Amino acid sequence: MKLLLVGTNEKTSLIVLSIIGLCLYQGIKAQKGLPKPVLFAEPSSVVAPGTNVTLGCSALELTSQELLFTLSKAGSPGYPHPKKTGSEARFSLPSVKVRDAGSYSCFYSERRPAKGKSETSETLDLVVTGSLPRPSLQALPSAKVSLNGRVTLRCVRPVKPSLGSVMFMWLKAGTPEPLGRALQQSQRWANFTLPSVTVQDAGSFRCVYYEKTVQPRASEPSEPLYVCVTGEKGTRLQTPS
Repeated sequence: MKLLLVGTNEKTSLIVLSIIGLCLYQGIKAQKGLPKPVLFAEPSSVVAPGTNVTLGCSALELTSQELLFTLSKAGSPGYPHPKKTGSEARFSLPSVKVRDAGSYSCFYSERRPAKGKSETSETLDLVVTGSLPRPSLQALPSAKVSLNGRVTLRCVRPVKPSLGSVMFMWLKAGTPEPLGRALQQSQRWANFTLPSVTVQDAGSFRCVYYEKTVQPRASEPSEPLYVCVTGEKGTRLQTPS
């Protein structure tokens, strides 16, 4: 298709080109749809039964439009937020139980139907601990590691019960979210490695495992393991407060 620019000077041509460019931009933006939000948990996505949890769904781009947020859980219908809000909505889960555990996601839509809905957020696994036996946590080669050294934290679950796909997670005191995750199909253990430890890596660690099912059960946290970081002469380095 040929494009004819009707005008008497370059200024007219530039105006027409600007209009065409704006239309193309709006068309591409409409095709992409509204950007995906971010889903987060407070105080953490790994909690003990009875904890009050808030799941927040946040639209990354500010907008003047009223937004309707919907929270979804795998295997369950969506939960629309009762109010149209600004760029973020918070869903309260008071005194969570094992049945509240699972994979959550969220999306939002503008009030104008023509805008449709956003992409769905990345999934967030809410883990409620205490239904399975606790694992053991060990440091390889040692929990006493020199500065810039390497240490591997191995989490081992008990032989029983027999489970399918299992997700392992490593937790550190003072850090709300897991440091790492590892999915295992049949192996009873998984590793998390700190390749070059710093003073900030010293502290108390635990691990947890849970079933990768629609209604997951999670273990008790392991007993704490303290990782000590030492200097060149083997002196213990103090963790910054």
